[in-house]
Amino acid sequence: MATLPPFTGAVLTGGACRRLGRDKALVALGGRPLAAIAAAGLIEAGADGPVLAIGGNGPALRRLGLEPVPDRHPGQGPLGGVVTALSTARHEVVMVLACDVPGAHAAAVALVVATLAGAPDADVAVPVLDGRRQPLHAAWRRSALPRIGAVFDRGERAVRRALEDLASVDVTGVAPEAVADVDTPADLERHGWSNLVAIRQTGAMSETPQPEVDVDRLAEVAAEGAWVLDVRQPDEYEAGHVPGAHLIPLDQLSTRHGEVPHDQEVYVVCGGGGRSAVATEALNGAGYRAVNVAGGTRGWIDAGNPVISGTEPT
Repeated sequence: MATLPPFTGAVLTGGACRRLGRDKALVALGGRPLAAIAAAGLIEAGADGPVLAIGGNGPALRRLGLEPVPDRHPGQGPLGGVVTALSTARHEVVMVLACDVPGAHAAAVALVVATLAGAPDADVAVPVLDGRRQPLHAAWRRSALPRIGAVFDRGERAVRRALEDLASVDVTGVAPEAVADVDTPADLERHGWSNLVAIRQTGAMSETPQPEVDVDRLAEVAAEGAWVLDVRQPDEYEAGHVPGAHLIPLDQLSTRHGEVPHDQEVYVVCGGGGRSAVATEALNGAGYRAVNVAGGTRGWIDAGNPVISGTEPT
């Protein structure tokens, strides 16, 4: 992953969601609230934590490890949340995500931040998929706050239309699942999350502790032939992975979990431990014997363990 400038991560957690029946930020997917999934993607990409949670249920979001920030413009739409995030951020670059993107991951966040860093005259870097901008997965410059605030003050509330008044740079190459949002349980079905990773109406993390090992223990069991599952994206995997690790990206796990063995423990790894924690809980909930690897591939590399590049496990 390329070296990125220091940046603040923020998740918009204050929007109402009548179609899911409750606070969307706290709806759990595979036992993990959507806001926590977005925050994990930001932290894994290198955001200087804690991640800001703009609006919503402050005490509940704080329990998830986010830093609650009251929305300065409650009920005024996501642009008001962006203005609040930029007003509160600790760094010049601020990566703002919607809370309802279950496929948010570090590689997509890093690509957007890197694109903004490479365009010094831009106010914002915005992913573009199929000709359509995705402004709720964007990196912003705090120095653009006066221009963004002026757009807001004259009555604009839609982030997409506000971009017309800003200097923006398009980001290509972001995976579609990284920006696909969910509004209803049917959206989860359409995005391929429903079979293995089920939506639950709860605002708390699962109370059942998930098995976890460190990278030293992974090295021991891997040497004995343990089955290792890497749930990162293909480009991350190809850049370097644990020898023998099998790639099934997290967004494909609901349709490819049949490739995971039922008759032995499966050690699940990602970049730093966030996505693998989601996968571990989902797999165990579906009857597998999964163990999360704390520290992930970065911890494995930092410990001096061997790394394989390319598309194959070995």
